[in-house]
Amino acid sequence: MSERNGLWERLAHLLGRLSLNDEGQRTLFTVRYTVLDAEMTGLDPERDELLAIGAVRMVGPRIVLGETFYRLIKPAKARWSTSVPIHGIRPDDVADAPPVCEVMSQFLVFCAGTVLVGHGVEIDRLFLHRAAERIGARLPPARWIDTGRVARWLVTRHGTFAEAAADRGRFSLDDLVAAYDIVPPARHHALADAYVTAQVWQHLLYELALEGINSLRDLLLAGLA
Repeated sequence: MSERNGLWERLAHLLGRLSLNDEGQRTLFTVRYTVLDAEMTGLDPERDELLAIGAVRMVGPRIVLGETFYRLIKPAKARWSTSVPIHGIRPDDVADAPPVCEVMSQFLVFCAGTVLVGHGVEIDRLFLHRAAERIGARLPPARWIDTGRVARWLVTRHGTFAEAAADRGRFSLDDLVAAYDIVPPARHHALADAYVTAQVWQHLLYELALEGINSLRDLLLAGLA
């Protein structure tokens, strides 16, 4: 009996998330997105800290170049890991940067009311969640979309652009950048990676439409938001 009750609870939860509200029915080509990337001192959300947040605004497939966000962050603890050779952010670079409480307050304003998009975005979400907790705030309730996960789903659906699908190997950001012939302005820079991810999301939006995924509700039904 308890197993059946658990099933009904999960079903009720899903139906609640799929309620026919205005947000869920909006076409993906009219939704406002915040495409983001973050750089950290390491990959452990409990020990490591944010060093930079970069974000780009999109409205549907259109990148709004005048609406970007980039901040360096001075970590509370002088603990640097082997991530420095990857992102190139050194202690001297953030010596005069604002603390996470100031940057997170600004970022929460920037991303309010938008759907959040990133590549491998779960690690960014965990760090942003922890950073918000540390300042006594919470991330706003929002949909999170992982471009890597969407790309993988499209390939399993035998996505429309076979030539791109064939190149997608491990579904890394570099794989997708190469598949779509995107020229990155830089790599492992929070704003540059956010901009590149936004270009990937442009391509994926058109592929999703051709697979019949047209709204946030469709994305949720497919397990992609």
